[in-house]
Amino acid sequence: MNKKLLKIVSVAMLTTVIVSSLAGCGSSKESADSTSDSSVAVDAPYKKQVEIKIPIYDRGIQGQAPVDNNYWTKYINDTFGKKYNVKVTYVTIPRTTDVDKFNMLLASGDAPDIIFSYDYTTASSFYTRGAFQEVTKSELDKYAPNLEKTLGADVLKYGVFDGKQMLIPAKRPLVGGISNVIRQDWLDKLGLKVPTNRDEYYAVLKAFKEKDPGKVGANNVIPQGLSSMSAAGSANMNYAFRPANVSAEEFAMYSDVVIPSLSWKPTEDTLKWDNKLFNEGLISPEFVLDKDGTKLQADISNGKVGVFLMPLKTPPVLQTLVKNVPTAKFTVLPASALLPKGQAPQAFAYAPYGMLSGINKKCKHPDAVLKYMDWMSKSENLFVLQNGVAGKNYNLKGGLPVEVANYAGEDKLNFSSNKDMWGLVTEQKEFGSVDENLKMDATAKGAPGFEKLYIDGYKETLIGAKPNFMFNKPVTSLTKNSKTLGSKWEEASAKIVMGKVSEFDALYAKYSKDYLTSGYQEVINERKSIYEGMKK
Repeated sequence: MNKKLLKIVSVAMLTTVIVSSLAGCGSSKESADSTSDSSVAVDAPYKKQVEIKIPIYDRGIQGQAPVDNNYWTKYINDTFGKKYNVKVTYVTIPRTTDVDKFNMLLASGDAPDIIFSYDYTTASSFYTRGAFQEVTKSELDKYAPNLEKTLGADVLKYGVFDGKQMLIPAKRPLVGGISNVIRQDWLDKLGLKVPTNRDEYYAVLKAFKEKDPGKVGANNVIPQGLSSMSAAGSANMNYAFRPANVSAEEFAMYSDVVIPSLSWKPTEDTLKWDNKLFNEGLISPEFVLDKDGTKLQADISNGKVGVFLMPLKTPPVLQTLVKNVPTAKFTVLPASALLPKGQAPQAFAYAPYGMLSGINKKCKHPDAVLKYMDWMSKSENLFVLQNGVAGKNYNLKGGLPVEVANYAGEDKLNFSSNKDMWGLVTEQKEFGSVDENLKMDATAKGAPGFEKLYIDGYKETLIGAKPNFMFNKPVTSLTKNSKTLGSKWEEASAKIVMGKVSEFDALYAKYSKDYLTSGYQEVINERKSIYEGMKK
């Protein structure tokens, strides 16, 4: 495997990779094909330069070069672009408002040639509006054979609607998530063990609050960190409160990555637990105001929080924390810590796809878009974009690229090792095995010096994990109602969690009823209908 990587490195300096998604081309498949230079061989440059517009996330990271104009966007034009006589223009998409931005661009007719989303429901909504053109098997065979082989049928099937390939999903080699971590130094000071069930966990939170092991002040200590309960961020919050015998139908009806199941008993029990913790001062007191999580990040960095979702490399939360509190130590919180004693964990696992990309129905050069994706899927190109320039961005160690810390040259990699460029074809770096993939993923995403913590946390999230049920057609009522339900969830969850314990039942009944009548019952009914049809 290391020899293979070394071979890739030697070739990799010639090319690179990029990624984004689909957007603005011709008015139909026929008109799109007619505008392509069909006289040119598949791997030859176009006689007349063509332009493709590729979206790229703008995450608003301070100090980073413009995402649509930097060393790596120029590199792609100098490699892929010159090879095929294609001008690649990048269209910035704000990460926090990406759906609104795409909707605006589609409405104005200015959408890029790729339209993408990590969210299946959002991608489905674009499909139901007629935003995409079909990608036929013959087109994949002709213009993107390497991409087709790399993704394989098991990944490509997630982009099939009504029997047609309407989306090209990126593959996701690693399907686990990010775990919670607990301040081990706080446990050590109090002579406590890492909690392994809900009763032990509650006792630990109480001890953190009452004894303030971090010496930050009784009014400042936050046993468990929490930020604003967004709909997407809360959709999978109830796994610890699901009964061990959830039926396959219930799992399909209520498991989601878009909107929480407010009317389902496990969600009620989760909110009751959070309500208890809030009223006892055991979670972030101002969580409802922390819309973007920056308050929680600051509290963690300043050593005030005992349990929190593991921070990644950027922003440097863990790095700042250990500077402020050099004695701080961390341990992964076991998956069982929120469960009744003896109950086996259940957890959400990602499906084996990442970014979902569709080619804009108005795209004039879908063949060029497919060539672009195919080029980026080739290992020698992907390696360069993911790792950069040898001796600058990385050095080889044991045959694997190791990032040079704090490198600040012009060719510095953008966010998460240029992830927003190559995420069109894969969700993570790949190095020949799951263990090597995870090791390098930890290097790319984990806080420096805490790679083992990242790996341990990832493995913990796999315990009892499985992906959500895959319906064979878009759930149109979810597309129609998700924005309304998302807003209602944020209001309801805040009011319920922050309410008095004695008012919980009344508040939950009130908001649950409103949630159902605002579209959630319609979602449940449609899911049930599709589910039953699939079981016939």
